[in-house]
Amino acid sequence: MRAMLFGLALLLPTTALAEPIETQKIITAATGDWNGDGATDLAMIVETEPSNPMDMHFFLRDREHNFLRPAGIVREQITGEWNGYDRPGYEASDTEPELTALPNGSIKLYLPAMPVGSKRTNQTLTLAYRNDAFIVAGFAYDYHDYLEDNVASDCDYNVLTGKGKSSKMQPDGTTERATVSVEGKTIPFSEWNPGTGFSACGE
Repeated sequence: MRAMLFGLALLLPTTALAEPIETQKIITAATGDWNGDGATDLAMIVETEPSNPMDMHFFLRDREHNFLRPAGIVREQITGEWNGYDRPGYEASDTEPELTALPNGSIKLYLPAMPVGSKRTNQTLTLAYRNDAFIVAGFAYDYHDYLEDNVASDCDYNVLTGKGKSSKMQPDGTTERATVSVEGKTIPFSEWNPGTGFSACGE
């Protein structure tokens, strides 16, 4: 993966970069057609400083000149574990965010729970390119407690329509299911607050 990402970085002309990117800090990347023009675009997650949230860089291919041009940087919206790849003794982390290109041109951003305590909440955002901006089109989470029986919940809803579904495990082991129905919103990724998603899911 690192070799592939380094190759991708080399394909970006220096005149097209909004700012220098240290290749060893690129956590992951995905390619797809974000704006629906038939050309291959790029998104990557880049570490910042120790203990700080990560940045996400977006690039759209300029079909006329055939290069990837910057399409924005969303600062410090992505949690994860600082790994210090340039330090001796680096070990793989299970809390790195993941990017997946979806068939419809959207981007799936998976944010695994940080390994603190027994309570873990994994989040998934669906990002879409609309009106020259990347927005949050979908939000989902799954929660569970490693040390408690029957303590788990999950939710998946469309931010644009406000519709979705949720479930919560009951003390007796049964699952209570509910429908999510809130006001639909168009929220730029740069302005996203996880509290919006959890509130819509009834948390």
